[in-house]
Amino acid sequence: MVVVMPEHIYGLVVIESQGVGFSVTNLQQLHKLDRGFYPVAIGSDSFSDNVLSVETADALETALNTVVRLFKDYGVVDYGGFAGNVFFEASNAEFVRDQLYNRTGVWLQQLAVSEETYHRANAVMQYFPHFDQLAREGTLLIDIGGGTVELLAFQNGQFCFARNLPLGPIRVVEELKQVQRTETNYVAVLRDYIDSKLMNFIRLVPDPHTYQHLIIMGTGQHLLSKLLPAGTANQEVLSALQQAYQVVVPASDQLLAERYGLNSAELDQVLPTVLLVHELVANLRIQHVWTSSIDLLDGLAVNAAINADSRAIKFDHTSIIRASATWLSDWYRVDQPHRDAVTKMALQLFNRLKSLHGLGKRERVLLETAALLADVGTYIDEQDVGSNNEYLIRATDVIGLSIHEQRMVALITHIYTSHKPGVYLSMDNGLRRAERVAAAKLASLLRMADALDASRRQKVQQLRVSLRGGRLGITVTSQDNVDLERWSFTSRSQFFESVFGIPVDFKWRNVQ
Repeated sequence: MVVVMPEHIYGLVVIESQGVGFSVTNLQQLHKLDRGFYPVAIGSDSFSDNVLSVETADALETALNTVVRLFKDYGVVDYGGFAGNVFFEASNAEFVRDQLYNRTGVWLQQLAVSEETYHRANAVMQYFPHFDQLAREGTLLIDIGGGTVELLAFQNGQFCFARNLPLGPIRVVEELKQVQRTETNYVAVLRDYIDSKLMNFIRLVPDPHTYQHLIIMGTGQHLLSKLLPAGTANQEVLSALQQAYQVVVPASDQLLAERYGLNSAELDQVLPTVLLVHELVANLRIQHVWTSSIDLLDGLAVNAAINADSRAIKFDHTSIIRASATWLSDWYRVDQPHRDAVTKMALQLFNRLKSLHGLGKRERVLLETAALLADVGTYIDEQDVGSNNEYLIRATDVIGLSIHEQRMVALITHIYTSHKPGVYLSMDNGLRRAERVAAAKLASLLRMADALDASRRQKVQQLRVSLRGGRLGITVTSQDNVDLERWSFTSRSQFFESVFGIPVDFKWRNVQ
């Protein structure tokens, strides 16, 4: 018998566009003990008025207090509260967050769009049957929320691309409300509107006509399930969806309410949801459509299990971050052999100097991400690569990084190119002191790794690191002359000496 200790039970509460979801999970086994949902019309406030009303805040308070009491009943000693874009888009979101914290004790952590994407993708990789096979054949995940639609692409078994589109049915209904009242052919206008938003995704996604599968998730999946035969979760539903499309497009609200049992809110959202899926399938020539009840809560539970080093995790959770950074690097035409060599040596330095820098697994991921993105700024120009790096990274979502982590990566890539790296650590970059110190440590490693391929000819065949007598020794094995690397290393390792207070010696071992 497995005894579940209280520290292995984790609670989650998430505010999304249509209400408050919660779960209680045994992280050891990644087994759900309880979960539920309290409807609150957050999206309608946020998208129509850009303000969370007093009534909405009161409803959220009631829901959160109920969830906290349930957590206590389960003996939960650790829980996380989260909210995404739909909450934080409201102009008074920070005030409401503070009110809710004072009234419930739940502090709502802000989820960046890229984080939500990462968590949902992780949940699918963990839970969806035979996902490895589907990903090898080419699969799109579509998470239809109230305000946004997230699209994630997998090819050859690997994540390759993601986009977040403002096409959530609640948002669409609010934005086209006037059009619906005045246009006689509202369906045609709605179709054109959806197609115009989808076009950028279709233009940018790699090999757009090679995806055989589409997996539908999110609140849109819940709505579509009412149009489909019972028991279709994790099943192919393309034929059933096509039949539903033929019914929904010309139907009156009364007919849809009677046939599918839709309430008034669902009646508003069903047409944009059905049209969105139909247009995506048609434009990308999708052959198989699946639905899944896997959601953001599942992804956050998977992430908590990863942080707890649970053995229940079945996949490499860093692969999406790595793939996202690599895709961005390729998009900005970074020198791939140099990038890969520097990344490899930076990680070698990190691994062999753990006792010195004292950083953990997550910081290693940030170093790898920074190394992959370190030269994206050259796409703009070569004059101020550091500033260009920071600008592009801050302006682009790296899937799987929090807002603060993305700022850290941007700072690392700025420092790594600078002649006066210490100057940028004192600037107001939205990071806490501990984060700036960690960024400085990682940047110092990246600067040395980059110097070891200064010629961009990948001369270093082997890298040895020794820490003795208060000095760091770096020995490179190469059959080529490394005078340029030696000169560059001598200059760029000075920042490491400043950060760690340890002198660095460079040695070349010629294998000719």
